[in-house]
Amino acid sequence: MRPRHSVSSSGLLMAGSQQIGWSAIRKNWTPLAQGAAAVMTVVATVITPPPTAAGTHGIRPFASFVVAVLIGMFMLAIARFRKREHAGLWVVFGAVLLALTIGNYFWYLNLTDSLILDWRQHTFIIGTEVRPEVQKIYGSNIAKPLAAKLMDDATGKVDLIWTDRSIALSNNILCISYLLMAPLIGGCILAASQVTICVTRPASAQSAKRGRKKKTASIQSQS
Repeated sequence: MRPRHSVSSSGLLMAGSQQIGWSAIRKNWTPLAQGAAAVMTVVATVITPPPTAAGTHGIRPFASFVVAVLIGMFMLAIARFRKREHAGLWVVFGAVLLALTIGNYFWYLNLTDSLILDWRQHTFIIGTEVRPEVQKIYGSNIAKPLAAKLMDDATGKVDLIWTDRSIALSNNILCISYLLMAPLIGGCILAASQVTICVTRPASAQSAKRGRKKKTASIQSQS
């Protein structure tokens, strides 16, 4: 009977430790998910996500997950570089992220203008390569007004005008550009807030000591 009791006790201990582990994970994941939701709210005011594919919830939930994971990893840098003298590093980091965000923003706008077609109150992702039978009649470059007319003829079936491969490629490029925008904006927000935190912190003892030495040396040189 003892061995059976021992096995049962160890099983209960393992179950208890797993329960505690998952409880801690849920507790730590909640603020990360809330931070990601706040970032995605800002993203939603800047750009709109690509059209949702049939049978999916779109790219936005996955972008929110990516942002939450990156915020968790970002916390390591925030905890390590939080002194007053680190403010300059965060300014440089934030400026680089801002430049990348601006570049990606205009890239995404250009992509949405060329790869997304509004037709009869519906939004479609179009390809960059038309089918051979369409190309013989209308050529390889299909302008938006002609694309709308062809959509009327195809009764809204995009794959009758553009190749499946080019449509899938357009969808992937749009999703990648949107997916990049979310962590870039989140990084800008975190970097800007960290600059404020570092600036408002009192100078460290070592930094203050160096400042006093410089001040003393300057007074002695003037005298």
